[in-house]
Amino acid sequence: MAQSWEVGAMAGGSNYHGDLAYNIVPKETNVSGGAFFKYNFNEYWTVRPTLSYMKISGADSNFNEYRLRNLSFRNNIYEVSNVMEFNFQPFSNQAIHGRTTAYALLGLGLFLHKPEAKLNDEWVSLQPLRTENQKYKLMQISVPMGIGVKHAINPNFIVGFEAGWRKTFTDYLDDVSSTYADPTDGGATYRALVDRSYEVSETGQPLASQGDVRGDANLDDWFFQTAFSISYRFTPIKCPF
Repeated sequence: MAQSWEVGAMAGGSNYHGDLAYNIVPKETNVSGGAFFKYNFNEYWTVRPTLSYMKISGADSNFNEYRLRNLSFRNNIYEVSNVMEFNFQPFSNQAIHGRTTAYALLGLGLFLHKPEAKLNDEWVSLQPLRTENQKYKLMQISVPMGIGVKHAINPNFIVGFEAGWRKTFTDYLDDVSSTYADPTDGGATYRALVDRSYEVSETGQPLASQGDVRGDANLDDWFFQTAFSISYRFTPIKCPF
């Protein structure tokens, strides 16, 4: 057995897949970071509670076929999660084990998000506007999963790189999911953000009507993180062999 404790931090980039990005858009990559605590049960299994921050964004202007819809957003996500890591090679501070291993992770998370859109140089919170006549929740469940590699510089310090995916159960990370609501149901800010096609149309008039398709309600949104990490391992078990 090779039980040990670790504390560490990670920093990298974040992105998303959804109605405003059916492919990952490199220029929409934003900053992410986090702090974690680990308990290594043995050389193969680790449990890792983590507190993370990830920023995501997207815009129809990145895709020619969606340019006329002209929607865009940003979202600051705060997530607390607990994942299990499985090392593909035995990994500990014992001399009989290697200093490098790839690993896979899977767990459960809870995150708080807040989609916003920029209007007249100001960021506007979208969820209270009910742009699709839906009142979705800002606190949601996620399923973190991913792969990574880690290397022990010495018995105490460990560095790594990880690519993680978050399965969600909401289609509103970007505030876009189903159909256009009635543009006359709210005030000036509401009318300006429900249908932004007027900003790029030749006539200066909105191109959609109430009930027209605004997004794909059959596909939930995902968000992603790639990050470098460093951790310090406490109470290592020394082995003379």
